[in-house]
Amino acid sequence: MTAHQRKNFWRIGEPGVWLAAAALGLTLAMILLFAGIISVNAMRHLLAPQLALITARDGGTFLGVAQKSEPAAAGGQRTQYKVANRELNNRADFRWLDDAAVAAIAYPLAAALVERSGGGDFYGFLTGAEIAGETRNFAEDFAGAVELWQTTLARVNPPIDRAQQRIAYLSETLRAGQLRQLRLQYALAHNARGREKAQKELDLIDAENATIKQASAAELARLQALQAAADREIFIFQTAEQQTVRLPIRAITRLTFPNALSFGGRQKYMAARAWTILSAMPREANTEGGVLPNILGTVLLIFLMAVSAFPFGVLAGIYLREYARDRALTRIIRVAVNNLAGIPSIVYGIFGLSFFIYGIGGALDQVLYPERVAAGITTFGTGGILWASLTLGLLTLPVVIVATEEALGAVPTEIRQGSLALGATRWQTLWRATLPMASPGILTGFILAIARAAGEVAPLMLTGVVKSAPALPLDSIFPFAHLERKFMHLGFHIYDVGFQSPNVEAAKPLVYVTALLLLLLVFTLNVVAIKLRNYMRKKYAAHAL
Repeated sequence: MTAHQRKNFWRIGEPGVWLAAAALGLTLAMILLFAGIISVNAMRHLLAPQLALITARDGGTFLGVAQKSEPAAAGGQRTQYKVANRELNNRADFRWLDDAAVAAIAYPLAAALVERSGGGDFYGFLTGAEIAGETRNFAEDFAGAVELWQTTLARVNPPIDRAQQRIAYLSETLRAGQLRQLRLQYALAHNARGREKAQKELDLIDAENATIKQASAAELARLQALQAAADREIFIFQTAEQQTVRLPIRAITRLTFPNALSFGGRQKYMAARAWTILSAMPREANTEGGVLPNILGTVLLIFLMAVSAFPFGVLAGIYLREYARDRALTRIIRVAVNNLAGIPSIVYGIFGLSFFIYGIGGALDQVLYPERVAAGITTFGTGGILWASLTLGLLTLPVVIVATEEALGAVPTEIRQGSLALGATRWQTLWRATLPMASPGILTGFILAIARAAGEVAPLMLTGVVKSAPALPLDSIFPFAHLERKFMHLGFHIYDVGFQSPNVEAAKPLVYVTALLLLLLVFTLNVVAIKLRNYMRKKYAAHAL
């Protein structure tokens, strides 16, 4: 290359083009690597494992699933096996074994994987069952064992579920009655008028509450009898160490013989596991079961955040760009909005705790529920999904304001001047010309706001997110939406299970699954917003032509 060619090479910016392309390629590679690591580890949690029967050189045997390998201290390799059976292994889920100490590895078709409602997984060999007082033996009758488990559950679970639902309904009814009772007692103590009527209502509520308590006690006794009868329906297993274990069928959430599954059976197992995660309630301190409350809490939080932040952010951006004069106060407001976008999210959490919860929430309790305050019961004066969504709305508000201002500023001045020249008012120009053309840019700010808010955890920890929420913010009891309730969140679930769980190693696969769900949720919301933005862009670009 001549000196002139080298000079032109640098003058036309060829190195900058290659550098930009390399940066783009590196960014894409990092994104794909990040998504790939999460997806691969999440899929491992969904796939049917291979149960290995390990025979050690010292004569010991156990069933386990190989997890990972690493160099052994004495040389060679060692493998970590998930051995489950916590009640038999001193609460340990995993065991390390040097590869040199393994005499033989087999994959027996009769090895059973038992997922339980409590106590973690169980590995063993199904030898028999006691159903309705009759003993039944199994000789590798895998389909028959699974069918028996399913039919037994279909027989014993519905009455138990109905009893539990009835008790929950009675408990909620009793709670509502007790709150009405508190209100009447407060009225009797602080209002001299209508005391006779209030006393009659109070006596009526006392009688209703007593009736509900009797019905709840009877239903509880019935539930305990049903559970005791169901617990007599058992499966009998034998471990690889020749120990006999009797498990109630009702405690088994899934019975699988993974080594005997066909290709289609493995696909069905993976689909069933995925559905369980999406639709089931968590259990075992959130390390087992599903994440349905977390998904519902995250979606509802984002929806409430969008409803609270987007309209106000757009209106504020419109005023600053279209109506506010270029004065010192306006410039100070713009600087303040830009600086608010860089404040750590935990600061917003502290503000939400002090202003929304202790300030507005406490005042609402004093006005709406003075009788509960007198009894030490807080309703809005404690963390809830309403205050958490408003806090996130404040956190994302600067992003929406700035995006709205920039989008309106990108609309050509000629559009405004032409509309005004045709006799339109300033408001008509804004509503029918400027705002529609700026909508793609405004939606871009909305996308950025959703992306930031969906993954925030720090402010939620101060404003209402909890490890376990027995009552969801949405249910079938009037008024159906209970925005004062605490909630669960996918991001907090990742933190809680990954770092605060009593058994982090066993919960690690679920952490990856939850992270993948959060990524898919944010991706889905962004795709919908981008589709809408592109539609608006094409529509008004065509009108402009």
